[in-house]
Amino acid sequence: MTVAQELAIRLKGSPEFLGVTLKQMRGTSTMVKNYPPEYKGILANANAQATAQGRLPFYNILMVRFAHPTALQNAKLAEWLQDRLVPHLDFTPPGSAEPAELLPLAGVYASLLAGDRKKVFDSGPAIASFLAQQEDTPERRLVTVVNHVMVPDDVHGLVEAKVGPLLKVAQNTFEPKSDANGLGQPGSKENLNYRKAFSTEILANTNRYGSLRSYLMHGVWDSVWDHENSHLDPRFQQAFMQVAPYVVSGPSEPFYHTLLLMNRA
Repeated sequence: MTVAQELAIRLKGSPEFLGVTLKQMRGTSTMVKNYPPEYKGILANANAQATAQGRLPFYNILMVRFAHPTALQNAKLAEWLQDRLVPHLDFTPPGSAEPAELLPLAGVYASLLAGDRKKVFDSGPAIASFLAQQEDTPERRLVTVVNHVMVPDDVHGLVEAKVGPLLKVAQNTFEPKSDANGLGQPGSKENLNYRKAFSTEILANTNRYGSLRSYLMHGVWDSVWDHENSHLDPRFQQAFMQVAPYVVSGPSEPFYHTLLLMNRA
């Protein structure tokens, strides 16, 4: 985490820098894989438990945000990855004599849409303003999900036209629908309630991978149960089915918690 803090401090005064977030994987959503509802949340902390027992390394996601590609290029992040981050990624499993290097999977993604509990942002300046003022601090103990999917590159324009309605459903629905606050009630393993997502975002890889293109559906929720119950809502399922036929890899949706957040402001 110290290395990520050093990077954030170095970039803080850079033109068009928006923020740095470091998150650590806890487990995986069962509902995104359409497990039977009785298995809801069963894998939510599986990775954290395995790591504590020495059976898995830590998995982290580092998001470095800029308002413009030129600013990203000027930050020289490729050099930083090799010089400062990769040396920290050696992992030796207990009982193993040879380290297994975990090379970072780096990519440049563009935010297509984002939203919070008040509004959906669909223009570059509005999205940049939203990203420069993230509220997912470690102290709030919110839950992050990052859904990884890949679609054929030759239909990615069509897919991107369909993800907008999906984000709006994911951001605006809640249960019970009659909640007086318009946010929903806390979810649990025993109920189907869930509160609105704290925030949502859809990102597209700016480069294709062979014949495919990858997307990240990045959401922040009050709890694991809120997220899992949202996927059991027929409104969400109907919206996702507009995108599902194009998905050839995934969805894979790990849970994370925030270790570091440093905004531009």
